[in-house]
Amino acid sequence: MMNEAVKAGEVFQLKDLVPYKEGAVNRIPIIANDHMKFMIVSMDEGQGLPEHVAAGDAVFFALEGEAVITYDGKDYPVKEGDNFHFAKDVLHSVAAKGRFKMAVVMTLE
Repeated sequence: MMNEAVKAGEVFQLKDLVPYKEGAVNRIPIIANDHMKFMIVSMDEGQGLPEHVAAGDAVFFALEGEAVITYDGKDYPVKEGDNFHFAKDVLHSVAAKGRFKMAVVMTLE
């Protein structure tokens, strides 16, 4: 399934597809099927994703702002343009430093 906001033959920026929601995390699926999931996420200041494990390997793309990834007990500061690989079943979290947007592509098994 492809999100209708993404039009074939048009130039766009991922960060423009997901608005900020005051005091919240906002997730927008772009592509989802039995094999992979691609979503964009915005986090208002002070928001984040609590510790969890991913169902498959994932690659994270910082689109706007700054955040801290805690991965397997170690902190990694990230900013716009940075990328990060999450291995399946490794405990991690993401905490926004101010407003933050990211994209995530994950394999599903």
